[in-house]
Amino acid sequence: MSKSPKLKLTPLLTSSLSLLAAVPFFVSALSGAIFTTTEDGAIVNENVRYQDKLDVYLDGGPRMNAPASAASLPDGDYYFQVTDPSGKDLLSSDHISCRKITINNGVITEYHGADGHNYSYKNGQNGGWIEEECTGHAFNTDVDHGGDPLYAMVIQLYPYDDTPNSGGVYKVWITPVDNYDPVNELDLDGNKHQAVNQEGYQAGNFHGFIPRFSKTDNYKVKQKRRQEYGIIALRNYHDANLNCRLDPGEKFIWGWEYGIDDGLGVRNTGVTQDESGGDPSTILMQEALGKLDDLWNLDHYRWTEDEDKNLNSQYFTTSGYAHAYQAFTSTNTGPEDPALWDEPSDYLERFLMEMVCLDAVDSGDGPQTANEFTGFTPSALGVVPEINNEDPQITLTLGQVGFANMKVTKIFDTNGNGVADDGEMGIPNWPVRIKYAPSLLQSSGGPVPDTISPTENADLYDEIIARFQPNVEPGEALLVNGIATRMTDSNGEHTFKLLLPNGYGDAPFTLHPSDYYQVEEASAQGWQASSNMAMNFDVRSEASGVEGRLTPIMGKTYMDDSDTGLEEIVFTNLCFNEVSFGTKGYWHNKNGLGEMEESFVTSYINTLDPYDSETSYFGAGDEPFDGKYSDNTNVDAAFNNDDINDALSAQAGTVKAEVSHFLVDSNGGGDPREQLAQQLLAFLFNVEYRLGGDAQLILSGGGTISAQTLIDEAIAAWQGTDATSQNEYKTQLDDFNNMKVGEEGGGVQFIPSDPANCPPLPSGFEAQ
Repeated sequence: MSKSPKLKLTPLLTSSLSLLAAVPFFVSALSGAIFTTTEDGAIVNENVRYQDKLDVYLDGGPRMNAPASAASLPDGDYYFQVTDPSGKDLLSSDHISCRKITINNGVITEYHGADGHNYSYKNGQNGGWIEEECTGHAFNTDVDHGGDPLYAMVIQLYPYDDTPNSGGVYKVWITPVDNYDPVNELDLDGNKHQAVNQEGYQAGNFHGFIPRFSKTDNYKVKQKRRQEYGIIALRNYHDANLNCRLDPGEKFIWGWEYGIDDGLGVRNTGVTQDESGGDPSTILMQEALGKLDDLWNLDHYRWTEDEDKNLNSQYFTTSGYAHAYQAFTSTNTGPEDPALWDEPSDYLERFLMEMVCLDAVDSGDGPQTANEFTGFTPSALGVVPEINNEDPQITLTLGQVGFANMKVTKIFDTNGNGVADDGEMGIPNWPVRIKYAPSLLQSSGGPVPDTISPTENADLYDEIIARFQPNVEPGEALLVNGIATRMTDSNGEHTFKLLLPNGYGDAPFTLHPSDYYQVEEASAQGWQASSNMAMNFDVRSEASGVEGRLTPIMGKTYMDDSDTGLEEIVFTNLCFNEVSFGTKGYWHNKNGLGEMEESFVTSYINTLDPYDSETSYFGAGDEPFDGKYSDNTNVDAAFNNDDINDALSAQAGTVKAEVSHFLVDSNGGGDPREQLAQQLLAFLFNVEYRLGGDAQLILSGGGTISAQTLIDEAIAAWQGTDATSQNEYKTQLDDFNNMKVGEEGGGVQFIPSDPANCPPLPSGFEAQ
């Protein structure tokens, strides 16, 4: 069972006893001095007042009220250790690399073995290498020399074992790193290395510390053997079915920070441990002496926006309860033996959490809302003082529920390529829905999300709405038959807050093939999906897994049954309208010319390459279209065989007359560019007067092409010398120009540039 050595203590004051003099074990060549002190460095050689091994700190350099230069140690890096008075028994219980400090300006200024510092050692002469992490030593400011300019610190000597000395005497050593001389194996880098708790004593070498290069100080601890209280174990689990009970298959969460304030007002902090070895995290409450009848409090560090920790977390507490401690040997998949679950008979009390499991939610077998509490009195729960017993007496079990985000975006696919391109807008007020994974809807351990509604479990519903804002209308159920239907917002987006995972972040990851979430979009008449209309995905909890809990704790979404992350699902849709185009013959006659505006011809058509300068193939006029030949004579009037109405002038020398002649000019020279230029001109009029400008055209063989792209490609072909290409574009433009609504083949279908010009949006999904 792991211990928590990093505890700040308030020393208990006793009557003064004569100081145990610090007698050097040898004459040292190392200048300066070291001495033991209290946690703030206030007293020098406070031997008679050390009630517990935890009370002893190491100081070096000038003593209290002494000048900075007094008893200064040489600057550099040092190791320290604790032994019995003879130096033969090494009592320090952590690795030598966890006991490394720096001396600067003659005083301790830096500690190198804090939490997270890894070290490795060989397990016996023929054993393999073991890598572990330092637990760390408390490192506090020296009240006398801690400010400018020295910034002196004191470091706690614990952890170390009990001394065999009958008088409770210990010896602390310090030696420069460069003079440290270990007597055993090499580490992975070929450096000499001291194994944990190896004795390593030989004549003239005390576990790597050479007397002439070391300083020592003896001190005495009154309590020969520490009195430890195996009081509390902490367990944190993912309450996947939201029933406020630890059920088979639910995962433990480790690495979750907690704090407990005992009756002395001292906060004991730590993190829950990996329970794959069998037991939960343990807190040994050394400060609890005589305080078991006081009120204690648990600060769970709930990792919500109400705290200043881990603000991106999407986990929160469902319940907490105290019960009798029982060890178990299950793996991290959760307890498999029902006898080891948290049975109702084990209940002692329940915590009052901000989000509680109400009577209607709980199984009804255990204490419920009447027994909820914010603090607890250890003695009332059966806790009694015990000496050197590392087993907890009670367990505090805390359940968590998690959410994951799945963003769904609805895009108006103006180019029909099935991809959300830059500049394409979202479609607001489009129905999208989530179907929950089947395994979550078949839970036997507690309520499924269907039961969470304004009428069923209203407090729970309100808490979820308030905390996670899943964009539901007031009074709307979160789920109906395992389905949540929502509408996209003004940007065409909706983010589902998905309660409960259908899997965990363990590797390798496998799920039942049919156990997945599914998101779908609605369909509507006149609209067409250019991407998949449904996608399957998994929601996995990062509350446990091969790496434990990573901050911030999140649920994450993945492609179904794979390790590919999936943070957003994008649906692309298009609508299409249908219009009739006019042929070049239509734009030649009085109806087409009547619809045409001369300004469109002179400001746009005449700027395009096929029409901005005179060509060899146009005999009834010349380009650009201005109603005159290059010698300034008028082009003949059009409609020789047509009746001209009063609204349309047929006089010679007009722009429209020259356009009319161009559209029906015979191709006597056989230049393929002329027919391409004629069909392109009619197409340009159709785009302007039928489509209202550029639009995405739906090709008869599938796919789309923008009108402007087709225009640009046709002009490029006209500019080239490839007659085959020129004829192909002429034919394609001719096909479009001949398309009519209601006739064989239908009219021209196109995607408008704005979804507001589309048919009505769907109002919902068909009944399931």
